[in-house]
Amino acid sequence: MSLERFNRGSSRVFTVPPLITTVIAIMNELVEVMSAEPELVMGRKFEAHNVLLKRKQKLTMDYRSSIKSIASQPDMLKQLPEDTRRALKASAQKLADTAERNARSLRAAVTAVQRLIQNIIAFVKSEVLTTPGYKNPKTTYLALGTYSPTCKPVAVRRSA
Repeated sequence: MSLERFNRGSSRVFTVPPLITTVIAIMNELVEVMSAEPELVMGRKFEAHNVLLKRKQKLTMDYRSSIKSIASQPDMLKQLPEDTRRALKASAQKLADTAERNARSLRAAVTAVQRLIQNIIAFVKSEVLTTPGYKNPKTTYLALGTYSPTCKPVAVRRSA
């Protein structure tokens, strides 16, 4: 996108504020980062994902501060040329769509891991915990927390 544009019917050159071009660049880079993130998570490339996550966090912070700066100057948006406004809206829509897709795929990965852990816990519980019923008294010490072969039961007579 060109940073300069002639106003309609005049010879004056309009310069797009650097804040606007920075926001558009940040949004486009965030779109690229968020598009690459699910592939790294699903492919278990944790080192690369860690680097990408740090970049995503930095870009998100920059994006928030830039949006706050733009919000504090509402007349700046009104003075923007129409094609710049369209490019800004298109970048914002692309970022929103990519962020939604990114959130859905990451949520699916988290849900899959949670279900796997729950299944492992259920399997371990079924294997380790005792089932009620008659048991061989010579093997009850093998069950968790029921009998210790080093401790002998003691009866105390209180009537003496």
